[in-house]
Formats: sequence, structure tokens, C-alpha cells
Amino acid sequence: MNPQATRAAPAARWQPVPGLHHSKESLYFRAAVGRLLARAHAEISPTDLEVRANTPEFRVEDGDWVAHKNQRKFALDTPQFLNCVARIPANLIISQHQVTHAVPAKLVSGVLRKRGEGIKAFKKRYMELDGSALAYYRKKPEKHGIPLSRDEKKAYQKGVIDLDRVSSVQPMDNKSEPYGFLLVTTARTWVLAADSETEYHRWVKALCGVVKFSAVHVIYKRQFQLREVNAQAITDVRMAVTTSDTVGEIVEHIFNCYKQALDAAPLKPYDPTEYLLKITGYRDYMIDRYRILNEYVHVRECLMTKKTIRLTVVHKSIIRETAMLNLSIRSNLQLAGDTRASRATNQVDEALEADRSASLQMTSLGDTEWEQPQPSPKAPIPSVTVQEPLSIRVHRVLNIPRTTCVLKRTSEAATISQVELASASVLVRIALYDGGQFIENSVVDTSDVRLKAQRNDLLFVEWTNPVWHKFNIDISEVTRTMRVELTVIGIKKTINGSRSSGQEEKMLVTGINAFEVDGTLTQGPLYVRLLNNLYSCVQGPVPHVALPTEPLIQIELAEFDAPIVFDWSDTDLLASCARPHRASIVQSSRSNMLHKEGWLRKVGNYKSLTRWRRRWFIVDQSTCSLSYADDQTAARKQISLKNCVVSTADDMNQTFTTAPVNSGTRRVRQTWCFKVRPVNSLREYIMSADTKQSREAWMLAIQTVANNGSVFSETITFGETNNGEVLFEESPRPSFSDQLSRLSISTPAKQRRNSGSYSSDSSGQRDSCLKELRKLILMDPLYRISPYQKTQLWTYRDELTDIFQALPRVLSCVHWDDPIETEEALALLPRWAEPDHQAAYIELLNGEYSHEGVRSFAVQKLGLMADTTFSYFLPQLVQAIKYENHHSSPLVMLLLERAIKNPNQIGFDLFWSMKVESHNDQYRERYGTILNTYLDVCSSKMRAILKLQDKLFSEGGMLERICQSVKAKKNDGAAEMKRAMQQGLEALNELLPGSFQLPLDPRIEVGKIIVSKCRVMDSAKKPLWLVFENAEEGGDPVTVMFKAGDDVRQDCLTLQLIRLMDEMWREEGLDLAMEPYKCVATSPMTGILQIVPNSVTTADVHKRGGILGSFKDPIFAEWIHANNPDAKSHKAAINLFTRSCAGYCIATYVLGIGDRHNDNIMVSFGMVHNLNVQNLRAP
Repeated sequence: MNPQATRAAPAARWQPVPGLHHSKESLYFRAAVGRLLARAHAEISPTDLEVRANTPEFRVEDGDWVAHKNQRKFALDTPQFLNCVARIPANLIISQHQVTHAVPAKLVSGVLRKRGEGIKAFKKRYMELDGSALAYYRKKPEKHGIPLSRDEKKAYQKGVIDLDRVSSVQPMDNKSEPYGFLLVTTARTWVLAADSETEYHRWVKALCGVVKFSAVHVIYKRQFQLREVNAQAITDVRMAVTTSDTVGEIVEHIFNCYKQALDAAPLKPYDPTEYLLKITGYRDYMIDRYRILNEYVHVRECLMTKKTIRLTVVHKSIIRETAMLNLSIRSNLQLAGDTRASRATNQVDEALEADRSASLQMTSLGDTEWEQPQPSPKAPIPSVTVQEPLSIRVHRVLNIPRTTCVLKRTSEAATISQVELASASVLVRIALYDGGQFIENSVVDTSDVRLKAQRNDLLFVEWTNPVWHKFNIDISEVTRTMRVELTVIGIKKTINGSRSSGQEEKMLVTGINAFEVDGTLTQGPLYVRLLNNLYSCVQGPVPHVALPTEPLIQIELAEFDAPIVFDWSDTDLLASCARPHRASIVQSSRSNMLHKEGWLRKVGNYKSLTRWRRRWFIVDQSTCSLSYADDQTAARKQISLKNCVVSTADDMNQTFTTAPVNSGTRRVRQTWCFKVRPVNSLREYIMSADTKQSREAWMLAIQTVANNGSVFSETITFGETNNGEVLFEESPRPSFSDQLSRLSISTPAKQRRNSGSYSSDSSGQRDSCLKELRKLILMDPLYRISPYQKTQLWTYRDELTDIFQALPRVLSCVHWDDPIETEEALALLPRWAEPDHQAAYIELLNGEYSHEGVRSFAVQKLGLMADTTFSYFLPQLVQAIKYENHHSSPLVMLLLERAIKNPNQIGFDLFWSMKVESHNDQYRERYGTILNTYLDVCSSKMRAILKLQDKLFSEGGMLERICQSVKAKKNDGAAEMKRAMQQGLEALNELLPGSFQLPLDPRIEVGKIIVSKCRVMDSAKKPLWLVFENAEEGGDPVTVMFKAGDDVRQDCLTLQLIRLMDEMWREEGLDLAMEPYKCVATSPMTGILQIVPNSVTTADVHKRGGILGSFKDPIFAEWIHANNPDAKSHKAAINLFTRSCAGYCIATYVLGIGDRHNDNIMVSFGMVHNLNVQNLRAP
């Protein structure tokens, strides 16, 4: 059943997608990756790859799009000064005391006066500042002069101010209280006052050192000489650096500035050339001593956000040791109970990991014999010479379940339910597809056979005398990408045994490639796994492994004496064998005559006195008429279109609302009317389309027929609301029925190719047609061109090579089953104009373009992108893998090559993008094979980190189990949920290593979880608010949110698109301060999100205004003024708020993001952020 299952058996090490069996497809893929790895090692040694994984550099390369060198020259390329706090190695300092980077926090206590919220009088309260909490008491918490313990103090507390939630510390503008100051939070503004200047300075300085630097008023910053980054440790030095200096020059400058400081400690002898730099608090190094500072990503971020950069000086030996030594990452986290078997398995895994880390040798890929050419007993036969028809027969279907799947969609989610089979008999429908498109006259049904019971409460069917089904296509005509789809159809019969019409139900489906991964024709008997009825196998991956416990179909394809290899090199022989009477949708996608069909609404001659009725319309150039009927089969009425007049009828447009559940889901729709007046007639026929784009398509088609084939939009009359210069503006993708032209024209290949000549056309008509085609191409990328327009595009293809947007359009016109036309299309590719951005080639990786030549060309162009830019488009590239016919493809090889060479910037995102797709049953084998192979070739460090991340954050991981334990205590109250969370996190802390990276950002390295700062969020899914220690001493803690039971994949896509919008605006010199937060889906129902620092929801802001706060217009102005009382900072905050608000308004409208309310819109010091960006819909 699986002849390759025992070959290249997986080693006893962790695989992110377990339980996969080998097939010819997977072994061929592993051999290709092995060759890729050999090329990578020839370019970069395994040791250097390990160094890159352990000590990554995040740089902006030459030509990198995100550098914005053309438009932001002043901000990025011109040398600038940057505030810096640097840290020298502690082992260089000569000191009698132990050198530490951390500054211990001090307990500050004393008496302050506090003004009440209701009673405005000041009352004395004893205050204690402990960490980030300011607690106040009626009197000093002590008993008989002995201070109380922390737990005992809680009983006497009158209240606590959480300083993490303070958005502003500012002086009190009241002359009667010269020593007063304000603590602004979303809940209220705390008014405090000291009794003396000394106490005032002591308290304010202590509070300013605890709250966020951005929350400190500018007066206090100047008064206490506060800086964004503290530099109080003996190893710290504050200075300014120039972004045009090299790393080596910056190191020398740091040492010189330290020695010149007044309170500097003496240093041991050192050689500055032996030291390099690291970003403090990040796994981000600056190893190249001759690279200027401005070429690093973090430096550019600090320039844009005007933040102080923090650098750490490290010795070269530490960087080398980091790569050579096995880091203490304990990847033996248990997902189940701590059994002996699991402990033994993990010990074996750790031993393997240690051996590989010590030797720095990459793993071999499977069976080395497989990588050698397999000798064939007979010479292969070129497919072009085989004139036998493609034949197939079905023997039986096994393990049929007694239920089928039904997809139910609601406004919030989509669920799958099981329903009982209603059929007693089944048949198998066999259809041929090429590039996802059905081939006409290439579908056959087997005879229907009655279902029979099988063990395990399953069913099966068997054809006792299977019949060979021969298609009207020879082997010589089968394309490289042709697909055979087999669908098991249930048949419902009447009492007398006859088949009832329309009573079919799709039960199971599968597919096989006509040609296998090595280019040989699929032959002989096969067992193929079946997928449930919700899937489609017309394109993309198909099952290659069949297990005896899963639904299977046993088929047989025609078998030949020798392997048949796809070969169309002999085009003359192929042309002589071609049968012109066969036509596919691809072939009939071009037509010399315009023919358009679809549904429109029509009103009677009396307009307002009659109702709009749905009618089936047909525009036919052969009869120069527009006909309509009640449906496709009813008798039609015809309207002559010769020299008719077409114009818009916007005065007849109607607006209506759909799904008015609430203001967030309400959708406003509009009809788009137009009218046709035949020549010499007083009657006007008024029709309406559902979309503006559909209306323009119908009007253009009608006028083209009226003008006898000339596509002149200038002859169409547009209303005031519809400028003729914007034919296809802001319209959604048209419906299939509106755009599909049904043609009955079939021409031989030679005639079709000759139709691409325009030598007989007049120069004026050609220029007018080209002008119209260019306008059509540039206006709307979503517009579906008609077969008539495709004919014109192919005719004038050589005239359109200067417009990149025309390339996908022209490629959609190609008849890929015509070798000569295919060769001509491929020859056009290198001649075509380059796009403004390399990412435009991603469009050529869509399912519509399945030819290997087109996809290889697109991948080659995408490979020119630098890694930083390349990482921005990883989600789309991972999705494009679904349209590849085989596991091994140029796209997958490009992704793996980038991930091997740049594991931190590409590898982490690639892993999680594919891991979440592997949960889909149809794509599990493909993405699982790629992931498992990548884990075999990546560095030891990457493998260990990814294993740890997977067991922490993925579905079934330890954090999800903690979430489930928290949800189980939901009915017991918030205290019990918090206790369950703390118990789970404390147990997890014992297993966590000293440092590891989060999926959100490979630059962020964290340590243990700060359990005291973690909490359960108050929402339906009870996500966890997690605070991690920074792995580097003195680094800022890292706060994230972990969600379980919520699909965050849409969040990831939306935030990625917003991030791209922001980069596009920056490219044009427009800074809208978007800064979208980061989000990673670790499974379909789990994910991790970045917490936006120093931010509050707009709902919290409105609460300051009381119950009616949401209805008070000036509430935001008051909030901004409360946090920015002086004129300069207030003006800057208003400017920031305006820019970011404008950016998010445009982004959310363009993307159609609904459900915007006060709980998922946040503000951080004037900057707007959008949370929970789901509910994508048409704007």
C-alpha cells in the first residue's frame, strides 16, 4: 500500500508534525533538500550557520525595501546622533565589591496628604512605595513599634495605586499647594501633596523612577535630570553615538567615554579590537566591526521612534563559545504524565541533541541510496509519442464512514457537524483538471453500487467487473500539471429503484497527479486515501500515503511496458497528433466574439409603478442583441443593440441594509442602475447590477457589441457620480455568474495562434484598443476580464510588455495545453517590465498560474528580495505552497534556503506559519513533511528553541493546559482562577530554561515567568497576561498575552497587512505612527500576542467621565490634556493622535474590519492602536 514507507525511517528525535509516513514524494523532497543543504554548506560552513543561529545580526541589506532609502534619506541615511547607554563587561572593572548590573529598589515610606475623590479635602495618609505599588494607610502599619509583615499590612490598607497604570506624573497647578503633584490614571486623577520641599522632592523623585519614563512630566525630567534609560550601575556609561560610525569605532568610543567619567572605576588591561556589540535585552548582535551602525534594524527603529539605544560590549570569545557549547535548554517538557517511558525517550532525545551540538554536523537526509539515480530496467518513453488514451478504472472503496460533514457558518465562527448518510448506493465521479480548471468533456461516472456493511461500523463498495473509463485525451496531450479528481457520490433512489434527480450527496474526495514528482506517468494499481466531503482536490497537495484504517479507494491506471516521462520537446510530433475538437475552459477562455451571461434586475416600462424582477441576460455579438428571460431555459425576449445608447441611471439606484443585527455587523448595500435605448426607439430598458464593477462590465460589453466590436468606453454616457475616467473603481470581486462567459466556440490550436495577429487592423483601431486595454489593466486588479477581452490582450501582448500589471492578465489568456503557445508565453517573461516592488511577483504564485515555468520565474524574482523585506511577505509565500502540485518546488526550496541561512529572521516565522497549516487534514502531509525536514537541517540551537516553543505555546502545550485549568474554575470565581493560574505557572517555571526566545520576535530573549505580575484577563476565553523576565540582567520585562480557544490567524493577517501599509506610507515619506502589535498563531485555536506598552482602551478613558462618559465629546481632549498639560507636549500628543487615528481609520476601512468598539481600540500616549482586528468584511 505504501512501498516507500520503510525507506528513510525517521530518527528517534522530535518532529513537529509526528506520525507521517514516507512516500516517493517525501523521499524525493528530502533528497532535494539534501542537495540544497550541500550548496548552503559550500557557501557557509556549518559552524558559521551555528554562529548565526546563536548570535544573530538583524541588518538592513543593500536595496532593502524597508530601509526607505529613497524617500526617508534624512532620517535613515544621513548620519545622525543617537542617545546611547552602553554597558562594559563587568570582568574588566577593578572593584572590591561584586559588580552587578541591577540597581536594587528601595522601600520609600512617609506621610503625604491625599485629596479624596468625593470629599475634596486633604487628609494625611501614611504611604509606602514598594516596587510598582503605592499603598496608603490611615496610620503607620506597626504594632507596639514593630513593623508588620507584608501580609499583615494588607488588613490595614486603605487603598493601593498601581503605578504601572499611571499615565502621567505632573506638578499640581495650584499656588495654594506648592508641594502638590498628580498621578493620572484611567480610573481617576490622584492628588497628593507633601508638607515640605524636601519631602516633595524625595517622593516625586522616587515615583518618577518607578513609573514609565514617558509618563514623567517634562518639568520633573529636567529637575531630576531623568533619562529614558537608567545608567546607575557601575558598568554603565551614557553618551551620544553617530549612526555613521562603524561597530569598531563605537566600541572604542564607549571605552573612552567610560574612562573619562568622573565616577568611573579603573579597568583591567583590554584590547578594544577584541570586543563587539550586542543590543541590551535582545538577542541581536553587531559582529561585523566594519559595518556602520545605521545598517542595523534596531538602530533604525530607535531613530524613527526617537528612543535611546542600549548597547552591551561583549568579547569575541563569548560569541564563539555561545555557538560551540550546547546551551542549557531543557527541551524535555512533558505534554503528558511523567512516565518512565517518556523520561527515557527524552533522555535519548537529549543525548542525540548533545551529540549533534558538539559536533556541529547537520543531519543526513534519509536513505542516502535514494539520492542516487535509480537505474531503470527499461529506457523511459517520451509522453509525446504515446497515442493511447488516458484510462482509469475503480475497483472498490473501503472504510466509508456512515456520516458526512456539514459546514455551518455563523456571524462569529464556522463549525463542522456530522450528519447521517442518506444514500444507499454510491458511484465514483472521475474528472480531469489542469491548473485547477475543469477540462471539458473529461468527466465520467462509474456505475452505482450498493453500500455494504464492514467491520468497525464502516461501509464499503466493490465493483465486481470494473470497467475501464477512457477519456477523450491521449497521453501525448496530458500536461505536466494535470490532475485526476475522484469523488465518491452518494445516490438516493426512489421506491422503485430509479435514481431521483438532484438527490446526490458528496461523501468523499481525493486526487492523483497524472505525472509524479519525478516526471513519470502514474501507472498501475493504487490505493489512495480519501478526504471528507468538505475538501477539494482539483489543485494543490493530494494524499500520497494510504493507511488501512482510513477511507481508501482502490483504482488502476493503464500500465505500460516502460516508464513514460513527460516530454513535449518534439512539438512537431505533438502538433500532428493534436485533436482540435477537444477544448478546455483554458482553451475557450478566449473568443473572437463577445458573449456574456448573468443575472441582472430589470424594471418594467412604467418604472416606479412596477417591481424590480430578477432576469437572466445574455449579450451576444453574433446576433448583436441583448436578450433576457426568467431563467436560463425560458423563452427569451431580444433587444437590438446596433448603435444603441448606454448610460447610467443613478437616479434609480436604491440603498438597503443587510444583516442589521447590530451597528458592527450592519452592511449597507446599493444597486447600480443603467439604461439601454435602442436606435430609433423611445423606450429605455432599465437594469440594475449588484456592484458598480458589474454594472461597468455590462455597460462596456453592451457598447462593444453596439460598436461592432470596438471597445470604446468614451461612447458610454456616465452620470455625475460616475466619472468615465474611473471605470472599475473600488468594487469587490464580481460573482461567478456575472463574469463567466459561456462559449461554444472551439478552434484548432493553429487557428488560435494565428488569431493573435493584428496586421490587418487599422492603426487607429489598434491604438484605441490598446488605450482601452491599458486603462482596463491599470484600474482594478480584481476585475475579471471577459473571453473577448482576453482575445484582445493576447493579440496585443507584445504592445503591453511595458506594463507589469498586464503580465498576470496576459498569462491568464494563455492556452497552456498548446506547447507552441506555452513556449511563446514563457519567452515573454524576461522581456516584461519590472514592477515597482518585487513582491508583485507573488501574484504569479496564485493557483491560476500552475505552469512550472511561470512559478519558477516568479520565485527567481522573489529571491532577489533582501531577508528583512522577504520576511514581511512570508505568510503569503507559505499560503502559495498550497497551489504547488508537489512537495518539492522552487518556492519551497527558496523558503528553506532562506530559513537555513538566516534562521532567526526567517526560520521562526516560517516554522509557525507552516505549523498552523499542518492542522488542516488536507495540508498536513505537505506542511508536515516540509517542517520535519527543516528540523533535520536547521542548527541545533534552532531545533532546541523550536521544540521548547512548540511544547509551551502550541495546541496541547503547557500554557494551553493552564488555560484549561483556569477555565475549569470559572464558576468558582476570579480568586480561584487566579490561584489555578499561579499554581500552573509556578510549576512551569521549574521546567523553563534560563533563557529562550518567544515566537513573537526572535530578538526578544526571556527567562522565568514573573508569576506575581501575571493575571487572567476578563474576557470570554480567559486569556493569560504573562510577564517574563528579560534573559539579560537589567533588561526590561517582556509582557505577552496567550490565548486558547480563539482563532488569531485573522488577527495575524490583518496586522501584517497594516504593517505593510505603514511601510508603504513611510516609503512615500508619510509617517502615520501605526506601530501595529505583533501576533503569532501557534495553532488554529491558540496564539500569542504582544502587549502594547503604556496603553489603555478607549473604554477606560471614557470611564473617567462616569456612566455617560461615552457620550461626552470632549472626553478624549480632556484625557490628552490631563497627560500633557504643557503646550509643547500637548501639541505633540495631538499631532501623534491625529496621524495614528487617520492611519488606522484608512487601514480598517480598506480592509473592511468591523466590530470596532471602545474595548478593542487602545491609546498609548496619544497613539491609536486597534486590538482584536477580526471580523473582516467588505467596507
